[in-house]
Amino acid sequence: MEKFRIKPNHYVDYSWYVWYTKPRAEKKVRDRLVAKGIETLLPLQRELRQWSDRKKWVETPLFSGYIFTYISQRDWNTVSFAEGILTYVRSEGKAAVIRPDQINQIKCITANSESLSLVDEADIQIGEMVDVVAGPFAGMHGEMVNYKGSNKLAIRIQQLERILLVHLPANYIKSLKRA
Repeated sequence: MEKFRIKPNHYVDYSWYVWYTKPRAEKKVRDRLVAKGIETLLPLQRELRQWSDRKKWVETPLFSGYIFTYISQRDWNTVSFAEGILTYVRSEGKAAVIRPDQINQIKCITANSESLSLVDEADIQIGEMVDVVAGPFAGMHGEMVNYKGSNKLAIRIQQLERILLVHLPANYIKSLKRA
């Protein structure tokens, strides 16, 4: 009787990756990946859209053309060959990995904010580092900016070259320099 050697169960390393999708296919890609058992994140924002005959609130992707997945290397081909995926986002020639704290910040912001906007880095001047001390974002860190006349917390997502902005009352924010 031949004995079979069982390979030890190696620790599987999961990370958050960013993928480019076909234009306006983000929700369909998310649904396909979830059906395959892949954990995804597609941050959505509510926008009031106006047509010639009506106005309607719609949910649109916060990062148009992008979707986030939490996968290991063994799931790479499942995502890579999914219908609607174009390619992965690269940073320094490798697949861009998004830090878990940035994913958590995105989740928190999209879950708790009606006042949400996204800007290119070139469109904003970065201010001092701040700590949020009150409200639903208490405990988060970011950069304080004055954008279009209002104080907002900026969360920089370097791999996407984007900054996520959330409007916060001034008394919710404390400078880290004075802490």
